[in-house]
Order: sequence, then C-alpha cells, then structure tokens
Amino acid sequence: MVKKDKKSTSQKSRKNSTKIALDSKTLILLSGVIIIVCILFLAGNFLLTQPTKMIVFNETENEKPEITFKEIPTSEAENEKSGVDKKNANLIEENATAKGDSKESQKNVPDSKEKKLQEKAQNSSQSNKNPISKEEKIASVQMPKSGAKIAENAKNKFSFPSAMPGVKLCFVIDDAGLSVDNVKKYTSLPFPLTIAVLPQLSHSAECAEQIRASGKELILHQPMQAHAYSSGTIPDPGPGAILPEMSTLEVAQTIKKNLDSLGGGVKGFNNHEGSLITENNLKMGAVMEVASERGIYFLDSRTTAHSAAFQAALECDMPYIARYAPFLDNVIDRESMLKELYKGLAVANDSKEGYAVIIGHVDKSVKILPQLLLDIYPELVKAGYVITTPSKLKL
Repeated sequence: MVKKDKKSTSQKSRKNSTKIALDSKTLILLSGVIIIVCILFLAGNFLLTQPTKMIVFNETENEKPEITFKEIPTSEAENEKSGVDKKNANLIEENATAKGDSKESQKNVPDSKEKKLQEKAQNSSQSNKNPISKEEKIASVQMPKSGAKIAENAKNKFSFPSAMPGVKLCFVIDDAGLSVDNVKKYTSLPFPLTIAVLPQLSHSAECAEQIRASGKELILHQPMQAHAYSSGTIPDPGPGAILPEMSTLEVAQTIKKNLDSLGGGVKGFNNHEGSLITENNLKMGAVMEVASERGIYFLDSRTTAHSAAFQAALECDMPYIARYAPFLDNVIDRESMLKELYKGLAVANDSKEGYAVIIGHVDKSVKILPQLLLDIYPELVKAGYVITTPSKLKL
C-alpha cells in the first residue's frame, strides 16, 4: 500500500515538472519575439527620422504663411545665367513682391549644386547644429521652366481663413478722376468692384463713363472738410467739398450737383476725408436726406471714430454701411497690403452684419493693387467669400 502511494506521488511530480518545463519554453519564445519586434521598431524609427531637404522646405513654407505672400521674379538677366547662385537667391528674397508673370523662362538649378545642397541638408538634419539658410532653401528647389508657372504657383499660396457662412467682401477703390488709364486697370478686373470718383477734376466725367461702361459700380467720392493737422494746417479737401460754414441746404445742393456731374447710374457716395463734417449731426442729416431722396446709399468711410453717420442713417430709416476694415494701401507694398487684407477678412468673419468694406485707392497703388486683386480673387472665392458691392448688401 505504501509502495502504491509512492508511485502515485512520483507520477504527479513528473507531471508537474513537465508543465513547468513547457511554461519556461513559452516564456523564452515570447521574450525572443518581443526583442525582435523592439529591434525592428527602433530600426524603422531611425530610418523615418532622416528627412530629405525638400520635405523640410515644404513644411517650413506651410508653417509660415507670410512667406507665401512672396513671388519669385523672373527677368532677362536671370535667364541668361545657367543657374541660381547665392546672389540670385538673395535677390529673390529681397524682391519677393515683384511680379512673377514674366514671359521669359528660368533655367534649372545645376544638378551638381542641388546635390551638394541636399547632402548638406541631410548632414544638418542629423547634427541639428547647422540649419539651412533661406538662400540655400530657395536655390535647392528646382525652378519651373516657365515664368508664368512661377506666377501661378505664387498665386495659389495664399492661406486665407475659410469664410463664415454668407460672409461678403466689398472692394471699394477711391480717388478716381485724374487718370482714365489707371481706372481701366480696375474696370478690367473680372469680379464686382466699386469705384468712387472725385468730382470736378480734369477727368472725373471720363472716369465715370469708363466705370459705367464696364459694368462696375459707380459712386461719388464726396469731399468733406477734415480736422486740422497737429501742425495746425487745415487740409484742402479739393473742389466740390462740404465745408463747415455751409448750411444744411448748401450741403444738399453741393452733393446733388456733384452727383449730377458724373451722369447716370451712380449707386451711392462715400466721404473723401471729412472727419470734421462726419462728426456733425446736422450736416450728416442733410447728407442722408439726399441719399434717401435719390434712392442711393451713403458709405461711411469712417475717417473718425466719432462719426455721426450712424445716428443720421437711423433717423432717416436707412441702412448704415461703413468701413470697419483697415485701408488696404496705407503702405504701398504688396506684402503690407496682404497683411491689411487678412485683417479685413477677420473683420468680415467677426461682423454681425457679415460683411467688410475694404478700401484702396486708384492712382496711389495702381502699380500693385490691380494685379494683387486679380491674384487673390479666385482664392477668396475658394475660401467661401462672396465678392459683391455695397448696393447689393441686404442690411
């Protein structure tokens, strides 16, 4: 009986030891699998952390939208060269606002130089001690052969915020009346635009006719007296102006005369300067009465924060239209204008009324503004903005 118990105990012991041996083998196998997976993960991670220079350049461009404002210029002098050296790259950086729609073709960067710059980029990314300069980044990118292609690429790099539902933009171009040729550069633009003509200038009537014939919105740019400058000098608002000594009757007569001088089809009027007049309740009442009588709108350019135009419009039961966005071209520079445009888009998206009036000037920025407006128009539409005119706003 004792022998049987011993034998039974011996068999149980062998069974237990067999189970322990199997468990150990399984653990060893699992440990090996885990180690192999870790090695593969580390190797893959190492390979993925070796970026090419082109990827670094593209990410840098995307993270800095202000760079996208710039265009790469082309010229005959650049086309005569076989490649883009450091001096040319500096010129590209310094003259980034120049036009990029030249018909001349740029040549490709030499392969040897591009290869050298790519090798330097890889070494830099590994050591993280010698970052690539802007000049090298520009030079290392193979340039398109067509100057038109460069312009097209530059136009498509705007980072406009998406429009809130129903947001509208009204571009108003002031100070027409001195040059018909300059006005034509705006009337040829393929979208709704409002152009304001100063009265009684050498080409006021001709400019008005050009605007009317083009189908763009014509308004009067009514001169009004502004406050004196800090030096004490009183600014001259120009001919046909509303002056502080005028009665309300004279104010109305002056506006009507100026409106009639531009011919038919005038949709409204806004103030040229006029901080002194627009702060006057009585005179702004007379202004609104003329607008109401003629069935046209008055656009408050808001040259003063203390404008009485809102109260006057309220009393005449008229919609109040005003510029709250910054003037587009206080600084005559493409990049500066774009910065002001971004501010205007913010105003439009934040506005309860859902619009922004953005004002530029005909002659002041004619070398930059028409082309800029042409470039940004399709991108604004893609972002959801509706381009319209003040007369079409439903307020």
